[in-house]
Amino acid sequence: MSRMGGAVLLMGVLLLAGCSKPGYREWTASAEVGQVAFDECTDEVDTTMRLRGYPHRPLPETPHFAYRKEIFGTCMRRKGYAPD
Repeated sequence: MSRMGGAVLLMGVLLLAGCSKPGYREWTASAEVGQVAFDECTDEVDTTMRLRGYPHRPLPETPHFAYRKEIFGTCMRRKGYAPD
């Protein structure tokens, strides 16, 4: 077998070795996953508010409070959670 043919064969074997089922599907979510998602969304919303020049923690009377609440809800829905 030529050197080129051996390289092609080796690449094919390596390619097929990477085609096994992923192991992460065997994992299940733990009880604290909801809190982790909440913390991640809080950090994401804080960053978004800061980058847009809005107050970090706006008062409920301001329009920024409704905006913060909406982007937080969007983040949680993206992570698979529904409002209580």
